[in-house]
Amino acid sequence: MDNNLILELNGRPSANFASSTMKTCNKVQSPAGALASFLLCGFLLFLTVFFAPQAQALTAEITAVFNPDPGNPQVNQFKNTTPNSGICAIYPGTCIPRGYFSIGLTGLDAISQRPILANHANVRDGAMFKVPAEPRPVQVTSSRGQVAQVQFSISALAGTNWTRDVRLMTGIPTSSATTAQSHLWGGFQWGWSSPAACPRGAAMGPSYTAGNFFWFTPQPVPCGVSPAYEIDNLRMANISVSYLMTAPDPLRMETGTYRGSITYSVGPGGDFDFGDNLLPTDTSVTLNFTLDVQHTLRFQFPANSSRIELIPGGGWQQWLNQGRRPQRLWADQGFNISSSTPFSMALQCEYLVGTLCGIRNPTGHTVVVETRLTLPNGLRDASDQPVNRQLLSTTPAVYSPSYYVDNGQAKLHFEVPQDQMQSMLNDHSGSTYRGTITVISDSEINF
Repeated sequence: MDNNLILELNGRPSANFASSTMKTCNKVQSPAGALASFLLCGFLLFLTVFFAPQAQALTAEITAVFNPDPGNPQVNQFKNTTPNSGICAIYPGTCIPRGYFSIGLTGLDAISQRPILANHANVRDGAMFKVPAEPRPVQVTSSRGQVAQVQFSISALAGTNWTRDVRLMTGIPTSSATTAQSHLWGGFQWGWSSPAACPRGAAMGPSYTAGNFFWFTPQPVPCGVSPAYEIDNLRMANISVSYLMTAPDPLRMETGTYRGSITYSVGPGGDFDFGDNLLPTDTSVTLNFTLDVQHTLRFQFPANSSRIELIPGGGWQQWLNQGRRPQRLWADQGFNISSSTPFSMALQCEYLVGTLCGIRNPTGHTVVVETRLTLPNGLRDASDQPVNRQLLSTTPAVYSPSYYVDNGQAKLHFEVPQDQMQSMLNDHSGSTYRGTITVISDSEINF
């Protein structure tokens, strides 16, 4: 946007600074913004009929947004906006106190192909799972082609192990569902215990046909338990995952919507692995990412700031009354700035003097007006230094926030330097100097 500056010099010089409304650029809480969302899945139907897997592909959507928060300007993080599903949608009282968020992998089941033998030695022969817990890069790209990278990993898995009614299994005490499930799994019970490598996230209540569980997966290792009794068939269903997403610093991303995806293989030896007995109903899981960056860039100039008078230090009376020659002419214009995005500033000149702007009298005599910029803390130049009276020119200079600056105080400094004053006073006293200086700010920066 343009800010026009008109300077005049005539005995008592005057200047005209016409402010204009700067555009607000809305673009997607730490050098690296971290977004952790816990995704669980609950237990829905008491299903005891099992079907052979039908291979297909599963997709799920993950969304997040960044817009600066004036109440927490130094928190530069994306906010998870993924629609809640799974156990946290059904049992919010379980999740909210723990800070969990859930998304279900709807349609992904793992079904036994043969009986699960009691006390089997190989974990792959029974009910187990292994997830891609190691961080993997995901490239996201904006509509304008800017690329950013997300680090993504699966941090927990929840689900339900469905069997036929435990009360129909020979020899298992059935005084309660908890007792029956505990004996079925040799005192272990999936809903209340977990292997050391797969810490339990929350205790899940069982039924006579279902054992619900939620286990953390800090490592990509098998998580499973051998039953104390033979299970003729088992279906691991209602599966959902938790994830950890480390997003890039949104202050280094331009406004826009970034999209990307990652695809995991599902099956024996795959990224999601349910062993050799349980075969999945899907062959792959694709997670689609949509990151929305909504930046703020706003300049606010005070009322009645359309005219600036360039005057010497102490005013003109020292020259008029005491004969003291002015050493320089100057004026400052304060304004407020809010910024969560990099931006550039450059000059556009009516009278160009090299890469600087000038003012001119009717005879054509032109002198330079130095235009300098001071920005508040939190905004840095291209060398990561504070911006204090930095000289602006027709070459754009880039400034970047280290955190969201909300309504910070800034200044433009205008000055006719001392070496330009001599000819004005000696040879052109009494004339009027005019000129237009346009200060251009642009938030569309290509890195």
